[in-house]
Amino acid sequence: MPNLTTPIPKKVTGAVAEDLKAIQKWGTSLIDELTYIFNNLDAGNVSEAASVKAENIDTNTVKIQNAQIGALTADKLRAGTVDTNLVTVSSESGNLNISGNSIVISDNNVDRFKAEYNPQTDIFSFVLCNNEGKPTVYINSLGNAVFSGRVDSSEIYSSTIIGTDSVSYDEKTGGVFAEIDKRGIKVMQDKNNERLQKIGMSVGDDGTAYMVLGAGDGGGETVINGVVYSNGSFLIQKNSSFASLGISGGQAVVSLMENGELWLRGSSVLINGRDILKEIDNIKTKIGG
Repeated sequence: MPNLTTPIPKKVTGAVAEDLKAIQKWGTSLIDELTYIFNNLDAGNVSEAASVKAENIDTNTVKIQNAQIGALTADKLRAGTVDTNLVTVSSESGNLNISGNSIVISDNNVDRFKAEYNPQTDIFSFVLCNNEGKPTVYINSLGNAVFSGRVDSSEIYSSTIIGTDSVSYDEKTGGVFAEIDKRGIKVMQDKNNERLQKIGMSVGDDGTAYMVLGAGDGGGETVINGVVYSNGSFLIQKNSSFASLGISGGQAVVSLMENGELWLRGSSVLINGRDILKEIDNIKTKIGG
């Protein structure tokens, strides 16, 4: 606020008439100056005040360079830069806290949402928590996501599906999981850091459908529809001409042809433990004899 320029009145001289005129002149000057100052108050000429009272204050344009406000109520607030070292927005149902690179929303009891950026790892992440404060959803900028609840979706695209969480899978050094690609579905097993295929369902380029049980002898390699199995895997296949089953790497032991023929292949055919081919040969020998 500017200083008053009206001087202090002179000491009375004892001449009553002259002293009254001097006091009147000084009072008139003081009132005029105070009237001008109060009618032209703005943020430019008021820097500090213990208390300001006014019937009307024009706030259409107010500029405040620095201010400390205990409480603020505003219909509209516009800010250029807000220091987020510690900003809290509070209500009866919860709080929103902004501090540094972190945004936290709570329900007045526990934190329910947290979004933050870690400059050391260069990872942005957000977490949703249940009413006990336990994380239920986690997603980060690397594309990793963890859901503790159910996920409903009309379409899911995935190359690998593992039947447990990542921590348990790593700590147990393996387990059973499924790989899905454009050839089909492969059920795999990790054991002692070795990945073995156990079940496969796929379709070849020519339309042949394959189902393979890969519990073979564990040695060697057998490639079926571009997928590697161990020797001795059991193979079922179906195309436009026949359906067959047998041990991979060898001839199909059973084939059902489209013309209705049933082919059984092998050194012997046993039914209830009886070698049917051998008995037929014995009958033929007796008849021939």
